[in-house]
Amino acid sequence: MKFLRAISRFVIGIVFLFSGYVKIIDPVGGGLVIEEYLNVIGIAGWHSFGVWTGALLAIAEMLCGVAILVGLRVRFFSGLVLGLMLFFTILTFFLAVFDPVSDCGCFGEALKLTNWQTFFKNIVLLFFALLLFMQRQRFVPVAPVRLEWAFTSILLLLLAFLSVYSYRNLPMVDFMEFRVGTNLRERLANDQEQGAGNLETILIYEKEGKEYEFSIENLPDSSFTFLDSHTKSKGNTGSNAIMDFAVSDKEGRYVTDSILSVEGALFVATTPDAKYIGNRRARRLERLQDSLDAIGSSLILFSGSASEDNDRMKMATDLEIDVYHVDKKSLYTLNRSFGGVVYLNRGTIVSKWSSSGVPYHKLREIVKDDPELVAATARIREHLAVESIAFAMLLLIGLMRYLLRLFYKIEDNEIGEREES
Repeated sequence: MKFLRAISRFVIGIVFLFSGYVKIIDPVGGGLVIEEYLNVIGIAGWHSFGVWTGALLAIAEMLCGVAILVGLRVRFFSGLVLGLMLFFTILTFFLAVFDPVSDCGCFGEALKLTNWQTFFKNIVLLFFALLLFMQRQRFVPVAPVRLEWAFTSILLLLLAFLSVYSYRNLPMVDFMEFRVGTNLRERLANDQEQGAGNLETILIYEKEGKEYEFSIENLPDSSFTFLDSHTKSKGNTGSNAIMDFAVSDKEGRYVTDSILSVEGALFVATTPDAKYIGNRRARRLERLQDSLDAIGSSLILFSGSASEDNDRMKMATDLEIDVYHVDKKSLYTLNRSFGGVVYLNRGTIVSKWSSSGVPYHKLREIVKDDPELVAATARIREHLAVESIAFAMLLLIGLMRYLLRLFYKIEDNEIGEREES
């Protein structure tokens, strides 16, 4: 039984640690998953609630993983883990049977499982969680109760800081299709050769109060008003890696090829919803536009809103910038934030930033440098971040366990001295 306890502790700890980490560094992605669940039950538009709920869930998972591995308050966290696994197992059974969403988001964008694979995975984890809970009284505390709670509180604050940092910046690791170094033109061409023709972009127009759908090959006349666009499947594509990316102008014309064929540096600001661009972000865009004008580069805006909403946004903020429509899902894939900037060069993603992380004072150097070198440097920085975080987490777990054991021995000695006296 001791061996089974050790196995259960290791499996639960590692899985919860990994699951929490890949979501805690991508709070926007976690929020999108929660928002998708809310849409299934008929609740729409709760963006902030989804982000906060996803972040809290990721923090709870990572905290459980570290606590189980270190041995912090195992009796408490084994009960919390069992409760989470019961909830997740019931939820994923519902997803597997009714299939309302394609991915539960258990491991963020790092690892994709089908709904049935996720359910069977949770059955295995539920067994280990139940075993941990039933054997919780046999775990020896690693430190006095107050000290264990103190270390748990410190860990909670560190995880909260990591979540807030990831929200204000882009994820330290980009697991999305549009990661740095991706040539969008080549990927789109490859997808078409591999059968991505099963995907089609639908353009939505309005005339006399009624909405109509048109394909790119069959556009209406100027009496129709462009509203929105989205990409849908004509059937089973046979691949989950097919790229969904289409750009249209104010009139609804498909301009993806022309945008991706721009020679030299092209900076693209992104916003999934035009209402996210208030005066504060508008001033940032103006500053960015002035900086790029000074070095001879261009700035455009990709928005997930309809052309009418984009026009209202431009009038309210006095922005003078060309705005193009892109599907919201594609925008979140292109830049994992509620608004950011992407540097393209001949259709290749060279770099990307959140709206608050644009290096204005380095733009001239960035544009002058070799785009491939800039992209390679960004990828190396990302790999170093992964390795550093993994090493720091392992070091923290080992150090916490050593210090707790050390203090616990000191406490035992003090108790012995008191008994002798």
